[in-house]
Amino acid sequence: MSVRIIQIQPDASSSAVRNPLNPLGRQTRLFLHKSLLEAIQDPLVSSIILYGGSNFSAGADIQEFSSKASASDTRKNVESSPSIPTLTDLGNQISSSPKPVVAAITGVALGGGCELALACHFRVASERARMGLPEVKIGLIPGAGGTQRLPRICKDISWALDVIVSGRMIGMEEAKLKGVIDEVVAVSTMAVNDKNLHRHDHGKQVQEEGEQVLKVAQKWAKFAELMQDMAYRRACNLNVFALDDEPGKMRAQRICEQVERKLPSKERGGEAKHAAVEAVRASFNTNSYEEGMKVESRLFWDLLLNSAQGRGMRHAFFAERSAQKNNAKLLVGPVAELFMNSKSKTRSNNNTTPLVGVIGAGTMGAGIAVCFLKAGCQVILVDNDQKGLDRGVKTISHIVKQDVAKHRMSSQQAETILTKNLSCTTDMVTHKDFCNCVLVIEAVFENLQVKQAIFSTLDRVIRNPHALLLSNTSTLSIDLIASALSVSRRPYCAGMHFFSPAHVMKLVEIVVSSTSSPETIALVQFITSKMLGKIGVTVGNCPGFVGNRMIHPYSSEAVFVLEEGGATVPEVDMALYKFGIAMGPLSMGDLAGNDIGYLIAKSKGLTRDPKTGKPGPNRKPGLRYSDMADDLVVKLGRVGMKAQKGWYDYNPKVGKGRKPIPSKEVEKFISEYIKHPRGKYTQQEIVERCLFGLVNEGFKILEEKIAQKPSDIDVIYIYGYGWPAYKGGPMYWIDNEVGLAYFLERLEQMHRTFPGTSYYEPSKLLRKCVTLGITLEEYYKRQSSNKSKL
Repeated sequence: MSVRIIQIQPDASSSAVRNPLNPLGRQTRLFLHKSLLEAIQDPLVSSIILYGGSNFSAGADIQEFSSKASASDTRKNVESSPSIPTLTDLGNQISSSPKPVVAAITGVALGGGCELALACHFRVASERARMGLPEVKIGLIPGAGGTQRLPRICKDISWALDVIVSGRMIGMEEAKLKGVIDEVVAVSTMAVNDKNLHRHDHGKQVQEEGEQVLKVAQKWAKFAELMQDMAYRRACNLNVFALDDEPGKMRAQRICEQVERKLPSKERGGEAKHAAVEAVRASFNTNSYEEGMKVESRLFWDLLLNSAQGRGMRHAFFAERSAQKNNAKLLVGPVAELFMNSKSKTRSNNNTTPLVGVIGAGTMGAGIAVCFLKAGCQVILVDNDQKGLDRGVKTISHIVKQDVAKHRMSSQQAETILTKNLSCTTDMVTHKDFCNCVLVIEAVFENLQVKQAIFSTLDRVIRNPHALLLSNTSTLSIDLIASALSVSRRPYCAGMHFFSPAHVMKLVEIVVSSTSSPETIALVQFITSKMLGKIGVTVGNCPGFVGNRMIHPYSSEAVFVLEEGGATVPEVDMALYKFGIAMGPLSMGDLAGNDIGYLIAKSKGLTRDPKTGKPGPNRKPGLRYSDMADDLVVKLGRVGMKAQKGWYDYNPKVGKGRKPIPSKEVEKFISEYIKHPRGKYTQQEIVERCLFGLVNEGFKILEEKIAQKPSDIDVIYIYGYGWPAYKGGPMYWIDNEVGLAYFLERLEQMHRTFPGTSYYEPSKLLRKCVTLGITLEEYYKRQSSNKSKL
């Protein structure tokens, strides 16, 4: 009698290329079904171990849940055919096995992978493994028994709800504490979870980890063989509460109600989370596991087939991954190797740690410095003003200490960051180590001459000829900034546009200049995603790039709506909030600082001269322009939240000074600008006025190839501007909720009504799509297909 080890994905010698994440697609499910059946029927097999290699399984093959597939196709993809089992079928097959099945978990067990593990009779895991049920993040709920088995195993409704509704990953010690894991295996290898080891070393370490987990799993399998029956180890036979424990069920019901009250409403992206609570509730208020599974199945299929929110979230999921695809073959050279190896915990020599220079110690520079410090780099913070430098260091210290207080890092890690890895200077020319930086990012205020002077100095000071020289500019031309460098340096120059606050916001626009090398862009993308843990989207070079170029129509039209008497400040923001955007345009202006918009307009030669009142030299006749936002800053000094007054008032005693309070002064101020009132606008009219120009600018950005594809724009707006993921992003929204024909019709009307507004002039790409009768996504699919045939 022997233990049969079944590896979750077919061997790499099969026709399919092995995916280390072990997605549970049709062929893998069929392979598992046949392997389990064979092991169960084999009289020489006494127990079974389910094992995945470097990862147990990251879950279902999400491609089967395509956001664009029809309902019938989606159901066909997931249910496959009678000959191919579903994940639910596999879970039932494992659970009902007369022979004990042990899950040997390494890497991750997520979604459907976690559900298969829960179906097993015993579970052992590496101390470095992670489990989770993250389906709510793509607009679904666990659909293969997760909402029914987890509460029955842990017998803690509050904890089960937290895991399922948040979609968070859980560590193995926590899982063992809740009875989900039977034994946590302490792994004796070094740095097995370090993705930046050399491939050979990393593969060897992962193999050793797997062998240790399998050894413990075999011990449990032999132990289980001694049992007469697996019935009491089957989650389907367990109850969350004793049948007569009515008080326990009532407490659980109250917990569910409390959780529901804290969730976003179903209208604001909460459909999946509310469904998850309903499914978990069925684990204790139905008469059997089978009845609970019927509730889970009904809710799962309703979300998968009918939820527009779910389709938008799955589009966002795929868009994020598509935007971050990188060509690893371009990661070559000593600088790239240094960054790729920088997080290895086996090295203690500081000479192998990347040295990063951050120029500018303001809010943005300090935030960027924190990002690199937390990634394990050494950072030299530069500011030509000692007081500014001191403020920057204080900001960094405050952020790091907050992370310690919130258990995001240990006090020892914080001490290393603040005392060993951070240094500062007011003079990068004379500082003894600054010249050895392999990456420098400039984050000073938006002035081209100042930035060019900095890059000219870097050209002379930085010794490594292949060092990355990057700018955090949000609006200025990377080409013009790079022109301050010698020709040989320019391939290593690019934009790395962080969003504020840099240590919090996940988005980074990676801006390609006309001289940036593909190797530089690949390395910046690697640093952004793999080291900093952010989402990097590669964009072209133009004023404002993608995000800020598109935000101009959004902010401008909000002001025009006020000037036309169409809505009050709170009404404009509420219309966009009800649409789903996290913060309305006027609140957003207050948070960012209204003076920033004014200074940008001033640099473009558009604002009036404060002394003469004459319009700027670049405000051409016929250009539609409002002075209201400029005057709010210049005449009233209402620059925003930092001054406790902007479009709203702010009181330090109310909401920690962040809660917007309607301002009587602003209301009176606006009334003086309303010359030709157009009457009150509906919520839809406000939304269309603010968002249609934004989306049309997105079409023009695609025309100009500033963005590579529509989904890249969607990612930028979801992660940089608070666009709701359940609406998929602005380009997805216009394609799927609005419709391009209606969009074109309304743009044409707006362009006639508001001449002199370039962002209302319909793009050629939009007209082409409408003429062809296809969506923007379909247009790009055709373009991609045509390229692949060349």
